[in-house]
Amino acid sequence: MPTKDVVVITGGAGGMGLACARRMADQASLLLVDLSDEALDQARGGLVADGAEVETLSCDVTSQADVDAMAAAVRSLGSFRSLVHTAGVSPEMAAPQRVLDVDLVGSVRVVNALLPMVRPGSSAILISSIAGYSEVDPTVEGLLADPLAPGFYEAVAQSLGHPLDSATAYVLAKRGVTRLVERSAAAWGERGGRIVAVAPGLIQTSMGLMEAERQPIMSVMTEMTPIKRPDQKLPGRPEDIAGVVSFLISDDAAFISGCDIRVDGGLVGAGRQMMSQG
Repeated sequence: MPTKDVVVITGGAGGMGLACARRMADQASLLLVDLSDEALDQARGGLVADGAEVETLSCDVTSQADVDAMAAAVRSLGSFRSLVHTAGVSPEMAAPQRVLDVDLVGSVRVVNALLPMVRPGSSAILISSIAGYSEVDPTVEGLLADPLAPGFYEAVAQSLGHPLDSATAYVLAKRGVTRLVERSAAAWGERGGRIVAVAPGLIQTSMGLMEAERQPIMSVMTEMTPIKRPDQKLPGRPEDIAGVVSFLISDDAAFISGCDIRVDGGLVGAGRQMMSQG
């Protein structure tokens, strides 16, 4: 009897993760991974009611033991098909070191843990951010290639030359995710797999709305976003991300790997155009 395909969704009870789960519910067996058992149970209940096959697992991606348990769960459920890695924290949610630990170091742990299970047709889609397109000092950027190195956080802070705040940590973490995807493409390709990053713009999730309430620049960025949705506070929707992720794990995207794809309503492009005009 053939083993079933398994799609792992980290942050699976959150806005983007749950939107991706709904989109993929009829394509494979789902393993939803998140911190809260209560949130996972609620997410699973809704998906199962719609006919999906869903398992859940509480996991902190900063814990190697938890990530190893996630990999073991995938092996027990079937054959690894795809990772959709949406787990993360925003600048207003955590201190600088926690932001780096979750958004970058955690991403490396998850990708490394699943690599041995990659087979022809496997894929990984990691959520980056348009924040990763901000300017980063080359010396600091070089450190992002090895987030598991001892003293990584201290080295980053020292290279910056000033105290590391959560907003800067978020920029560095998301830049590090795009670099992780680039340097992992060869290893995944050797096994017949692909790895891609998706950089959301301003997306109307609970996390996005919290950032919008606390960061005045978000209203400026909303106005700058070329694609308008006046019926909502932020222009992007979780379903926008889920649609792109669904395409990227499909065979239609079989030649896409090692890159970052912006799903931002044109915000980065508009910002660059504005800067070029002075």
